[in-house]
Amino acid sequence: MDGQVLMNTEELITQDYSYAHKAIDLVGEGHSIDDVVAVSDGVVEVAVNTAKTTNTNARGTASYGNYVKIRHNDGTKSLYAHMQYGSVSVKAGDQVSKGQKIGRMGNTGNAHGIHLHFEIRTADDVRVNPATYLEKQVAITKPENIPKETPIPDTTEPKNEEKKITANNVTTPDVNKVTEVQPKSNPVVQNTQKQNEPTVSKPAAVETSNTEFLSNPNYKYGSIVDGLKGIGIDSSFDYREEIAHANGIDNYMGTYDQNVYLLSLLKHGTLKKA
Repeated sequence: MDGQVLMNTEELITQDYSYAHKAIDLVGEGHSIDDVVAVSDGVVEVAVNTAKTTNTNARGTASYGNYVKIRHNDGTKSLYAHMQYGSVSVKAGDQVSKGQKIGRMGNTGNAHGIHLHFEIRTADDVRVNPATYLEKQVAITKPENIPKETPIPDTTEPKNEEKKITANNVTTPDVNKVTEVQPKSNPVVQNTQKQNEPTVSKPAAVETSNTEFLSNPNYKYGSIVDGLKGIGIDSSFDYREEIAHANGIDNYMGTYDQNVYLLSLLKHGTLKKA
């Protein structure tokens, strides 16, 4: 996703849409806290800014804490929950524009750690997968064709100079930095097959360039336990505690934030083995 919900960073999904969780939970790239923006033009139906603290016993709409619900021009509705007390900057009846700030991520209501609970609903308030909605939004805004007036590169320069320029423009990825999770994208595995051997496509689920790290980039859900099981790794609490220690968490308690951090490393192939 390309920054459709958060103002300054791209979104990292920490919990996916499912039968039991008809929303997606988001944090900013690198597990940062960010401002929340409207995904499209519309009218605010509900704006709550009275919840001051976390309340894990809250039920119904109270579980959202501070939240905003917007009805968009195409009939769909979006809902943004758990925002910080005092951060909601709109009220019911306000007209909002796509990209307009409406609040800031928080942990009010029934929340476990700071994040944004984000829902997309039909006109009849049936909750649907927000990730699919956001992917369509991005597809609409991307240009489909390269303009014909794009300048043609000067081919009179020596070829070896062109190779030098290309090489200088390659950025080496930093494997120690946790970045945005994009389930539909898989790391590119360099082809090391011999010239005469047939090319075989391999799933990226257990690919890793370093035997000191664990990797499961194709895992699309929000459980570190299932993510480890998916590649045949012991997912017991005791072993997760050892993995957590190897990755800089000295007091592993199995909390939401700790598990999200470990899962992000696993999806990026940078989770150190215990």
